[in-house]
Amino acid sequence: MVEFITKGTISFVNFSSFGNDVVAVVSSRDGGYSKGEYAFLNMSFFLGDNPLTVAKNRQKFFNSCDLPIERAVGAKQNHGTHIAVVDETMAGQGALCGERAIKNTDGLLTDVPGLPLLLLFADCTPLLFFEPHKKVVGVAHGGWRGSSRNIAGKMINLMKKQYGCLAKNIRVGIGPTIGAHSFEVGKEVVEAFYPLLEKHEIACNIVKNKNEKYFMNLPAINKRILMKHGVLEEHVEDCAIDTMRTEHFFSYRRDCGKTGRHAAVISLL
Repeated sequence: MVEFITKGTISFVNFSSFGNDVVAVVSSRDGGYSKGEYAFLNMSFFLGDNPLTVAKNRQKFFNSCDLPIERAVGAKQNHGTHIAVVDETMAGQGALCGERAIKNTDGLLTDVPGLPLLLLFADCTPLLFFEPHKKVVGVAHGGWRGSSRNIAGKMINLMKKQYGCLAKNIRVGIGPTIGAHSFEVGKEVVEAFYPLLEKHEIACNIVKNKNEKYFMNLPAINKRILMKHGVLEEHVEDCAIDTMRTEHFFSYRRDCGKTGRHAAVISLL
């Protein structure tokens, strides 16, 4: 089950169906200290917001989720597919200082309890992974570039290789992202998925519009990719929140690029 939880001024999406051994959440923009185009709970150090304010935002959000911000591990993303395996020596890297974030990384994976993983979003698709038998968690940045280059499948393959996970046991949460009726793309974006999916699999998740462009269902496409890599359909949970159509979340497209970022965070307890 997906819940939208409010604690004081902070609100967030919670994947409670993952169970009691893990916290899997996505922050909203509600309740932070940032101002102007970053208002309010901007979680990114990389946009020009005051870094001290961002650190306060992160601390407030982590306190609301009962997670240790000082142990969190964050990345500076570049719409690629590199996934970093995180161990105890990396605790705190990029948590409260952007300069220490893991560079050029769009996925994080660990089996270490109490080591929260954090990635940033504002329309791109947050993918949160949990394998309950091996006690492994991960998070990936599923924008259209990363998705078309199979970041979801690469995460599944790395979980299998690194920790012996079975795809049939992996649970995946799809966080707030640009929705099927909002994500207008050109033909080149559709064609970027041709090496990864059959054309009919893509066609059932796009609608051609009057402008000779397409509306693409990116969450559904990621789900299809996950299932092709062995994840069971019933183990993929989509929160079904369109970031363009709610003021609770940042949206790069809605705000013409001038906006903050919310965070997807997952941690073993």
